[in-house]
Amino acid sequence: MEPTDDGLQTLVKTMKALANPIRLRIIALLEKEPKHAYALAKELGVSYPLAHLHMKGLKKMGLIEEIEQQEREGLPSVKTYAPTDFEIVLSSKMIHDIVLKEEEE
Repeated sequence: MEPTDDGLQTLVKTMKALANPIRLRIIALLEKEPKHAYALAKELGVSYPLAHLHMKGLKKMGLIEEIEQQEREGLPSVKTYAPTDFEIVLSSKMIHDIVLKEEEE
């Protein structure tokens, strides 16, 4: 039986979000100092759209957050991001409980 539990889907999405070297580097750079997407793109050596795409995925999973929005007259606003306070602890028992929860009920 294929598990469909929300906990399993959340685990898979979180692991996917963290399975990309660019996303891990974004979190590392933001931990050092909050930044906006343009600064991150420059430090990472990637395009702004690519940096923004990765940041969007991290934000959706709750791994980074917008901490400030600076309005600029006649220009788009600049949003500054920082990592959320998260900790991931994962064990084989936790995976068992998440994946096989429905089968055992």
